[in-house]
Amino acid sequence: MSKKLLTLALSGILLCSMGAPVRAAGNIPTPEAENPEVSNIQSLPSHQFYCGEVKAVLTGEDGAVTGLHMTSEELGEYVMKISDKTFWIDCGKRTPALPSDVTVGERLYVFHSPVSTRSMPPQSAAYAVVRSLPQTSGGAMYQIVEAVEEQEGRLRLTTDNGGLFLYAGPETTLSTYTGGPADGLDGIKAGTCIVAWYDAVALSYPGQAYAQHIMVLDRSAEGEALTRSALAVLLHTAQGSPVVNYLMSYRDVDQSAPYAEAIRWATSEGIISGYDDGRVGPDDAVSREQLAVMLWRWSGSPMLMDYPGLTNYSDAGDIALFAQPALAWAHQKGLLPVGDHLGPKDAVSPAEAEAMLAALRGEKKPLAR
Repeated sequence: MSKKLLTLALSGILLCSMGAPVRAAGNIPTPEAENPEVSNIQSLPSHQFYCGEVKAVLTGEDGAVTGLHMTSEELGEYVMKISDKTFWIDCGKRTPALPSDVTVGERLYVFHSPVSTRSMPPQSAAYAVVRSLPQTSGGAMYQIVEAVEEQEGRLRLTTDNGGLFLYAGPETTLSTYTGGPADGLDGIKAGTCIVAWYDAVALSYPGQAYAQHIMVLDRSAEGEALTRSALAVLLHTAQGSPVVNYLMSYRDVDQSAPYAEAIRWATSEGIISGYDDGRVGPDDAVSREQLAVMLWRWSGSPMLMDYPGLTNYSDAGDIALFAQPALAWAHQKGLLPVGDHLGPKDAVSPAEAEAMLAALRGEKKPLAR
């Protein structure tokens, strides 16, 4: 997250919590060399923060909530699309919430996809909806953990595209979204989706805060398979959503599909290619080696000479020949799983792709829009 995005998020929290104080957080180590100069490189946030009032509740034929038409003086109107993958959180009780009794006029936090339609108002997929907002401070914030580091008996969780260091220690309580047993702080890894409660953010870059409570979001949102079209959209957005003049003739891509321009761009850049039968497979799951190849191509296809790192994996022999240069590069960058099992053919989740892309946020300068 850039300084601008961090400031916007904090400003939104202040507006929604009726003047919640943002102050220097106590009991947080002050890093000596962890405030690199912020560049103008555009990085894709894993999600965006919205705080506003419900203008209308959209429902399906079965009465289930399918969308929230939101309004905000600061952020304008939005339609937040609700699915069975959307997490609902009661901020005050620190428990899951029910969507069925959402009312017009209710104020909510919504954490939503960085990708939205160009309609008026724009529409975006809601990842998490937070209800029962605090009157002062200590709101529940949705985060994707990008890196975990132990420091003096505490964990430092890197989130917000490197824009926030979230510290957790013995005083931090834990729960899970499903109500199952928490695995302790050691169970939080890169790629884990969480909701964290904290009320003091050090006004530095990266920002720093100490978590009072962490809820691990432990249902299918983390295990959902990443599709080829979703990955194309992720990379296209990270690149600044450039418009290209390129003839695309995949027989399984509707030119009006929301991901069509992303696939057009990714094809023109050589990041993605179609199958021999004229399809590109927009709904096909992406394997770990395919993800590495596309990120490698997006980064300019850098080559490593005689890199032995992949030999540490017991299943290195399962890596396809075309993917070996990309996986060697990804391993050298620290993007691959730690341990002796790689799983090159395993399907990956959107959270894993977003975490890997976040780690590369300073590696590539986006095209001018």
